[in-house]
Amino acid sequence: MKLITRFLYLPAACIVLLASCAKEQTESYDKFEDQALEAYMTQKHPELLENLQTEGGYYVDVLEPGKADAKPVNDTICWVKFDFSGRDLSGNIALTRRASEAYQLGTFTKYTHYVPYYRYCGTANAGLIEGTYLAMRNTLYLGEKYAKDNNLDREFLLREGAKVRLYMPSRVVGSGGLGGDGGYEGQYSLSAKRPLIMEMEVVGIDKNPLEAEGSLVDAFAKGNGGMVMYTKDGEDGTEKRPTDPKDEKHPYNRTERWVSACDTVAQLYVNVKYDPAKTLAGDKFTFTFSDPENNVSNKPYNVGYEPYNGSDLEKDIADVLVKRFHGEGDDYKAYEGVDKLESDSVGLDGTAKIWYIGRFLDGFIFDTNIDEVKEIIYGEVTSEGEALSYKPEDGGLITAFYYTVPNLRYGQWAAFVTTSTNAYGTSGKSGSSTTSSSGNGYSSSYYDYLNYLNYSQMYYGNSGLYGGYYGDYYGYGGLGGYGYGGGYYGGYGYDYGSTGETSTTTTVTTEIPSFAPLIFQFYIEPAED
Repeated sequence: MKLITRFLYLPAACIVLLASCAKEQTESYDKFEDQALEAYMTQKHPELLENLQTEGGYYVDVLEPGKADAKPVNDTICWVKFDFSGRDLSGNIALTRRASEAYQLGTFTKYTHYVPYYRYCGTANAGLIEGTYLAMRNTLYLGEKYAKDNNLDREFLLREGAKVRLYMPSRVVGSGGLGGDGGYEGQYSLSAKRPLIMEMEVVGIDKNPLEAEGSLVDAFAKGNGGMVMYTKDGEDGTEKRPTDPKDEKHPYNRTERWVSACDTVAQLYVNVKYDPAKTLAGDKFTFTFSDPENNVSNKPYNVGYEPYNGSDLEKDIADVLVKRFHGEGDDYKAYEGVDKLESDSVGLDGTAKIWYIGRFLDGFIFDTNIDEVKEIIYGEVTSEGEALSYKPEDGGLITAFYYTVPNLRYGQWAAFVTTSTNAYGTSGKSGSSTTSSSGNGYSSSYYDYLNYLNYSQMYYGNSGLYGGYYGDYYGYGGLGGYGYGGGYYGGYGYDYGSTGETSTTTTVTTEIPSFAPLIFQFYIEPAED
C-alpha cells in the first residue's frame, strides 16, 4: 500500500513543480522585459520615464490633450472610434488604420476601408488590445515635470480628440503577438513576447450606437432628396402608405426620394426612383455621401488614391451601369414597365435576379457583383460576377432585402439605406487577408526556432554571434535601429541565409464594422417570358 501511495504521489508533486516553474518563468520574463523596456526608454525617451503606469507597466506620451469640454472615455460604458498605428521598437509597422502608411509600406489595398477602429469599451475588456483598453478606461498619471512642461494635469483622462503614444510591454499587447487582417497589415507581424508602440487618437465616442447610426441614416436620406416615414396607422406626424398608384403621395409619384420600405420597420428607406440613367441625364438626384467616421458631412470617402481620390466616381459608375444593362446611343433601351407600374412585383414567392453595389455611408464600395464596377474600383476583375438569385420567402440575404425586394418590380432600379439592424448587426463582418508565400525554402517553424535561439542568446547577455540583449534586441547598434538589418527584427521573414526568391499573394475581403449602416444600389432583371 505504501508503495502504491508513493507511486501516485510522485506525479502530483511533479505537476505542482512544473506549474510553479511556469509561473516563475512568466514572472521572470515580465521582470526582465520591464527592465529592458526601461532601458529603451532611458536611451530614447528619458522624459517619459516618470509617465510609467503601474497597472500594465506601459509608458505614456500625450501628443494632443483632446477637446476640453468633451466627456472622458471612462465617463460611461460606450463605443469608441479611434485611429491607430502600431510599431515595434525598431519602427516597423505591424498594424495600421491609415491609408497613407499602408500605401508607403506597399500593403495598401482597394478592398480595405481605412477608417478608425470602432469597438466596445466597457467595465470589462471585450476585444481591445489590453494596453489601449487600460489607457482609455483608467486615469493616466503623468510626472510632475512632464505635466508642467506640456501644460497638462498630472491626472489625465482620454477624451474625444486626445492623441497619445503608448510604449507597451508584451503582456498588455497579447500572448500571440500582433498581426493585421482585412488589409490593415503593416511591414511585419509583431511576434509574441515583443513590446509595441501604439499611436492612438480618439476620434469619437458613442454611448448609444443604435441611436447614433439611426441618426446617420436619417441624415443621409434627408440630405439625398428627402424622406417620408410610413407607419401602419399614419399617426404622430407620419403617413399611411398609399395603395392607389395614382395618388400623388404614392412612392412612385412624390417628390421625396426615400420612403419607409415597411411600415413596421424603422430606418430602412427605399428609393424606388433611383436610376443611373437619370443621373447621367442631369437629374438633380445624385448620392451625397458623408464621412461620419471623421464627423465631416457632405464629404465622400477620400484617401487620395484611386478610385477614392475626388474623381467623378459616381458619374463613372452610372455610365457603366447604363451601358451594361441598357445599351448606349441608339441601342439604349429602358424597361418601361416600371415607370408605368405595369410590370409584375417580385412578391414573396418570386425569384429576383439582382445586380448590386454595396456601400458604406461615405460611399466606399465593399461589395459588388458587377464586373464593370469592379474594374473601376479595383482595376481588375479577379472573378466574373453573376446575378444574385434571391427568393424572399427563402431568405439568405440580409433582412433589408427581404423587406424591400417583394414590393419592387422586375426590370427596376432601386436603392435602399438601412441601419445595421437589418444588415450585419452588432457584430459586423470580419475582414480577412490571406497571404501565401513560396520560394524561400524555409518554414515558419524554422523562423520560430531561429527567433527562439536568438532570444535565448540575448536573454543571457551572451556576446559573439548574436550580440548582447541591449545591443541587438532593441536594435540600438548599427542599422538595426532603422529596421534595415541587425537586431532581432533584422531580416525577419525574408532571409536567414536563404538565397531563393519569394513570391507573395494576398487576398483581401472588406471588413464591415459593428453597427454599420449600409447603402445598396441594385437592379432586378426583367422577368423571363
